[in-house]
Amino acid sequence: MKNIFALAVATVISVSCNSVKSGYSALNQEVPYKEAKNYFVKNNIDAAIDNPKFENQQNFDQVFGMATTMGENGIPTSINFSKEFVVAQIEDPSTQKVELKPVSIKKNANILEIKYRKIVGENQSYTSQPAMILIIDKKYNGDVNFVEVQ
Repeated sequence: MKNIFALAVATVISVSCNSVKSGYSALNQEVPYKEAKNYFVKNNIDAAIDNPKFENQQNFDQVFGMATTMGENGIPTSINFSKEFVVAQIEDPSTQKVELKPVSIKKNANILEIKYRKIVGENQSYTSQPAMILIIDKKYNGDVNFVEVQ
């Protein structure tokens, strides 16, 4: 009887250990992303936005415009809204040079935690509105939470 019980316990432990995929976790899952380049915040947006997630071209175009420039890297990053969505951190307009740099994106259950670094530079003779635009595959869809880190 003890042997049957020990065999049953060993089988349960063996099955439970093999059922979890190696490297996969519902918590702190790394999420790949691309940074969108050559876009600007339109002049009709004068403060940080309420919803930082854009799931279609129409909503994205209401906030952002294309900033095409000369040269190899002058074309705005293409976004395929049928397969991807966009999240954006937009800061208030400033006369200082401000850069927003992504650090990481992790998915915990249904929340995308996006860590970024804010780098404040020298004063400018004009006002600009800094933004960080990230493109993410729809399979990682979830609620968005931006976290500024030092």
